[in-house]
Amino acid sequence: MEQLRGLAIQLAINELFGDDLPMAAAHALARGVDSPSLRELAGLSKGQSRDAVDLFRLAMDELGSPVPDKSGARLHLMREAAASIVAGNGDPEDLAHEIYWQASHSGRPELRAAGYRFLELYAGWGATFDQPEAAIAAMQAAAHSFLRDRSTLGGYRYGDALPGIPSGG
Repeated sequence: MEQLRGLAIQLAINELFGDDLPMAAAHALARGVDSPSLRELAGLSKGQSRDAVDLFRLAMDELGSPVPDKSGARLHLMREAAASIVAGNGDPEDLAHEIYWQASHSGRPELRAAGYRFLELYAGWGATFDQPEAAIAAMQAAAHSFLRDRSTLGGYRYGDALPGIPSGG
């Protein structure tokens, strides 16, 4: 199911083409994920990409994890990056830039403010490179704050299910 949620995020931000969806559906079915539209999607050939996208959207609805809108998908990616910073997974500088980039393309002013905070940390990384522990701690604190702040999440916190946004990131 996580693979399907990842594809839903990619589809929402226009980074997915329908040709990959039938094989993803077949793999999901093999792992025990099932819905009528998912079965139909698995039977499509590569040349039916418009039908594949429509069936994928239906399948995700049937599975209780609808494809989010573009803004919701970007919020999901920001949350994943922030959670990775907090957990110490990945390069904090790259993850901070990812948060900024997603926020700046989200179309949501409340997310842009959070994005600017991470841009500030990202831009300041070079100035604090002689103290990388302090820079990492500042990014972790900002990420933790972002994940707790209900105002940037429309009243939700990380781990809460957001309407139209797959959880479990």
